[in-house]
Amino acid sequence: MPEPRCPVDCLLHDHGDGAYPLAIVLRDLFTMAGKAIPDNADLVAQVRKKFQDPHADIIEAFSNTTGVLQTWDALFLAAHNHVVVRASQGIRYAEVMFAPQYHGFQGLTPKRAVEAIIAGIKSGEQKCPDIEVNFLAAIGRELSPEQAIELIKVFEECDRNYLVGIDWVCDEAAFPPERHIKSVRYAHDAGFPVDFHASEWVRGPHDTPDFWRDLPQLVQNLNIAMRVMRCKRIGHGIALPYAPTLMRYALINQIGITGCPGSNLQGQNVPDLEALQITQMLDSGILWSMNPDDDFFQPDINEVYQACDRVYCFTAEQRMRMRLNAWKTRFGKRKPVPNDIAPLI
Repeated sequence: MPEPRCPVDCLLHDHGDGAYPLAIVLRDLFTMAGKAIPDNADLVAQVRKKFQDPHADIIEAFSNTTGVLQTWDALFLAAHNHVVVRASQGIRYAEVMFAPQYHGFQGLTPKRAVEAIIAGIKSGEQKCPDIEVNFLAAIGRELSPEQAIELIKVFEECDRNYLVGIDWVCDEAAFPPERHIKSVRYAHDAGFPVDFHASEWVRGPHDTPDFWRDLPQLVQNLNIAMRVMRCKRIGHGIALPYAPTLMRYALINQIGITGCPGSNLQGQNVPDLEALQITQMLDSGILWSMNPDDDFFQPDINEVYQACDRVYCFTAEQRMRMRLNAWKTRFGKRKPVPNDIAPLI
């Protein structure tokens, strides 16, 4: 029996520094950065392997890719290629995330980093005009609220036709959502749609994963991001099906949930795919969408969808909801919605 066709053509949770398109140009980026490549080395496999340990420090793991994205030209190439590769995969809308704070270790300013990313996106769209890609500016939550606000002030000065929102990312265990209530409120006041990684993981780097043990804290983090911070979208949100009050709140306020099942399973943040209760959320009207997260070193979106479909046996209605939920909760709207999507949303 053939594998089910993946309905996903709109990506909202797509880290550019952990994405499959980066693997295509990784050797070029290493060369541009002046980094040695061992003879006959499978560079992609070597870098991918550094991400496989679920207990590894996430920022240190990503330094293996962010470390070669330290110049305007490198970020331009990464963003341009991201557009081209996603278009070749049949994606018609994507929001790519980069965190400018990780790209300035050789003197590149946050504003120049954003300009390079946007220039790369524009160049990619010139080559592939049928896709719309926008920049979702990420803030590593280890920054203080005051440092985050200084970054947001930079983002205010950038091209907001392409910089369409802000997300807070990285170590939720060490830096829970309440750390950034002040900076999120500043972003709201500045008119930015806010996404927030929450209810992904709360254990420390050396703890044994235990979804059921961690569930109360996962729910609490989700509550803060949704009800206190009033974020428009939540990244991951794995505890949502276990919090009926928050389910109702998400439904009433039309909060998007950018699910990443492949990432959750590989990171051992859930015991199995069944724990995500995806069909319960879809059938309840929650605006849950399926995303790749970091498909450089995790399963790609087709593999993720097929694995989930084998567990949930999605109906045609559920597949359609999953697809439309992404389109409904996207932040950027520079281009018209495709003709086959527009009448449905």
